[in-house]
Amino acid sequence: MTSVETLDKSESVIAALEALRSRVEDDDRATLADAQDFIGQVKELVKTLDGQLQAMRWLAQKQYRPKTDKVPEGQLALDLIGYLLGQREGKAEESASAPPEQDKNPPKDPPREKRKSRLHLVPVVSVRKELPEEERVCEDCGVVKTEFATEPRRALIYEPSKLFFREEQLVKYACRCCGLGVTMAPATPKLIEGSNVGSSVLSHLVVSKVVDATPIERVGRQWARYGYDLAPSTMHDWFGRSASEVAFLSPIARRDVVGSELVSFDDTPMPAKVAGHTNGTQRGRLWLYIGDISRVAYCEFTPDWKGSHPRTVLEGYDGLLQSDGYGGIAALFAGSNPPNKIGCNDHARRKYVEALKLGDHRATRVVALYGELYAVEREAKALGAEERLRMRQSRSVLLWDELAAEVARIDKNVDPKSPLGKANTYFRRQGPALRAFLDHGVVPISNAHVERLLRTVALFRKNSLFVGSLEAGQRYAVLLTLAVNCALCGANPFLYYTDLFDRVAAGWPKARAADLMPQAWLAAQQQPQKVESEAGLGVIHD
Repeated sequence: MTSVETLDKSESVIAALEALRSRVEDDDRATLADAQDFIGQVKELVKTLDGQLQAMRWLAQKQYRPKTDKVPEGQLALDLIGYLLGQREGKAEESASAPPEQDKNPPKDPPREKRKSRLHLVPVVSVRKELPEEERVCEDCGVVKTEFATEPRRALIYEPSKLFFREEQLVKYACRCCGLGVTMAPATPKLIEGSNVGSSVLSHLVVSKVVDATPIERVGRQWARYGYDLAPSTMHDWFGRSASEVAFLSPIARRDVVGSELVSFDDTPMPAKVAGHTNGTQRGRLWLYIGDISRVAYCEFTPDWKGSHPRTVLEGYDGLLQSDGYGGIAALFAGSNPPNKIGCNDHARRKYVEALKLGDHRATRVVALYGELYAVEREAKALGAEERLRMRQSRSVLLWDELAAEVARIDKNVDPKSPLGKANTYFRRQGPALRAFLDHGVVPISNAHVERLLRTVALFRKNSLFVGSLEAGQRYAVLLTLAVNCALCGANPFLYYTDLFDRVAAGWPKARAADLMPQAWLAAQQQPQKVESEAGLGVIHD
């Protein structure tokens, strides 16, 4: 081939390429636009696919998941096809009404106020430290120096708890004339007859186990370090006998809770050791009922999770009833004059936060809107019921409507079995109950105040693994009822239990049993101080 022919062919190839380039530039701009649109779809698909993979990894690694939560073979491909079909069907509708821009930086909670030190309330024991006389001799003139001032130095000191026997010498009296009629000073009554344990020791055991979630075996080891060796079986018997002696207070707490305007309740697992049962334990439940947010509490232990237990406690109640989505109480709302159902938004919000953590960014806007709702609640916390209701109606109702619209929008293209799909399903089913707090000024936005009080039960379950028997679970619930009421009213549980055991041992009349509840006990303790302060101010009572 000659050089002329080669040059001619090169020129023809160059001309063809130029023609192709001009045709692409002039006629195929739509193709480039489609390619860019396709690239955008691929990026969105990759992002969604990553979320699906994260969700499946979560399902595969989740402990104690139900047997129905298995990931079938080929599920990822089915999810991918479902997503593509949903995108195709919803593309035109989404273009007509573009979704609002998602806030990738939801508002953070304001910083909490720093805790104020209370060390100034610790008693001070003064110890005088002096120099020996030979060290006080002046180096210049040889005269002994004289004291002119002191300079304090403080150190926080801890002394371990100590046990000791208090021996009462009961004085006997007799008539010298006739030698008859011998009388003796009465001994201090004991809660557990025939034992040598005092109320303060019983109170320490109860507070350690019920309030501090410390197993009794650990309390025994702590005492053993200081030379007090007590058998764990003996201490367990003391704990159980203490609960049996004050069990008559539980019905009073239950009555007060059911008489409240608002009842909030929740439950947590509490395994019990049962011989012959699978693994030797039965998974019981510990139920906590709170009346009027912080007025009174009642605890109950049950051997299972059946809805008949809360239905029995709340039978005939027609006020405001707040709980999570537990279906066992559905029959309460089906009868005549049912209670007003109030939902827990913490449970709903938690599911969207979980979906967001797994990589599904479609939940971002929902979490942000919930953050704004909770911000309003923090502002309204210090307000009265009427003012709080007005603030909710003016600000929170609009946020809730936007939240419901956002959930409805993202629900169109969500797999119902994905974490986000489960969150949407919970929101749809509980929607009216979740929104009900907007119509009442006394109802909190969530059931968090009950969950916080149940943390001590969860910690006890972690430390002790189980209670000794089903009966032991019931005794634990009796003492927990009183401990939670102490927490609600601010009573010192150790002082309360000690005084309670002393009064019951002394034969407190059952007709005045209500006066032994922590709220009434604390009011009675504070009354003498109030009378003394008023007397000092010259206040005269009619």
